[in-house]
Amino acid sequence: MGGNRVSLNLTLVEDSGRIFVSGITSGGSQTVLFKINTLGEGAFLDCVAELLDGWQP
Repeated sequence: MGGNRVSLNLTLVEDSGRIFVSGITSGGSQTVLFKINTLGEGAFLDCVAELLDGWQP
């Protein structure tokens, strides 16, 4: 919608056998009236959370 662009940066860190995941989204939009890129950013984070919820080392 509106020529949106969304990116996702994931950082994985292991410390003493524990793995920590950080996900950061960013985006931009070409719309004139209002920005709707937060929809895509939230969808990206939801996908990552869903994948990680089912993951067991």
